[in-house]
Amino acid sequence: MPLPIRFSPAGPSGWKALPNQPLEHAELLKGLPMGLDHAYFTRPQTGLRVGIWRSTAYTERYESYPADEFMIVLEGEVTLEGEGIRETYRKGDAFFVPKGFKGMWEQPVDMLKFYVISDGPSHAE
Repeated sequence: MPLPIRFSPAGPSGWKALPNQPLEHAELLKGLPMGLDHAYFTRPQTGLRVGIWRSTAYTERYESYPADEFMIVLEGEVTLEGEGIRETYRKGDAFFVPKGFKGMWEQPVDMLKFYVISDGPSHAE
């Protein structure tokens, strides 16, 4: 039987102390994202992934954001800039980036976030 999962802002036991690793990125414009991702839950058949993510500062450009993603900023900040939008999200802010978003991810400082990602087939296009 599936059970609820508690998310900790420190990640799972010992996670914050683990060393950073290179992270995937789109078209890198500035910096080099180093951090760590931990998925608390995955459902591969639907492309659902929920977890915690941390990264050093960097800036990248997306031609097409690869998934639908809901995020809650725990530490740091990020500014998203695209056609008709320039919005900064800081500690405590929650936001959603739809699959296909075209624009910039500008993260001037280290960031920690909770995320819910769905990269399965899109039903709202």
